[in-house]
Amino acid sequence: MERYRLHEGIIVGRRVLPGGDVMLRFVTLEGSLEAVARKALRPTGRSGRLMLFHHVRFQAYHKPGSDLPTLTQAELVGRLEGLTAPSRFAAASYLGELAYHLAAPEVAARLWPLLTSALRGVGAHPRPIVPLVWGGWRMLRAAGLGPALASRCGHAPTHLEPGGTLACGACAGAEAVFLGGEGAQALARVLTQPGTAAIPALEAGPVDRLLRALRMHVEQHVGPLRSEGLLSVLAAR
Repeated sequence: MERYRLHEGIIVGRRVLPGGDVMLRFVTLEGSLEAVARKALRPTGRSGRLMLFHHVRFQAYHKPGSDLPTLTQAELVGRLEGLTAPSRFAAASYLGELAYHLAAPEVAARLWPLLTSALRGVGAHPRPIVPLVWGGWRMLRAAGLGPALASRCGHAPTHLEPGGTLACGACAGAEAVFLGGEGAQALARVLTQPGTAAIPALEAGPVDRLLRALRMHVEQHVGPLRSEGLLSVLAAR
């Protein structure tokens, strides 16, 4: 196995460590990766300039017997713009953390274009909740964790249950999230149709309900995310 390997990825996590080191989390074309940039915050440390949502090509040293590679070189490919406002940063952070947990090597290549497209949408769309909901559900589907689209009872679905099953109002359990018929149809479009058809359905539909359902589904099937608390700044308008 090569000790020095080249990667390309999006920085979705950044944490300053004692001594001026910086821990970076990447979603790459090959999967999730965490690496440490040694002495990055020194005045001469160029790696310290790498920030969240930078698109970079980098070289990492994978020491035998160690799970934590060391960043040795980095080239900035581009910055995903427009993500500094609180609502946009919250949406981008949630998408980045979700992608990090989903990006197993066998699905990373499918997640990559969804993550980058969703982050661009968060930076540009007047309602960042819309690309957040689209990107979150599409990444779950790409990872094999999307909900079933047919209701378990065969009636028109209006609720999403914690297990990922759609149900009508009469069959839904107490913990199910209410989508309404319009919301269930919008979710089906998000999961099955291109963004050009899905985004207008979200813009016209109950996107706040679909976000609640997304958060429940992620917690049930992926686990709690640290960025979950940031989403309180989001509001459907």
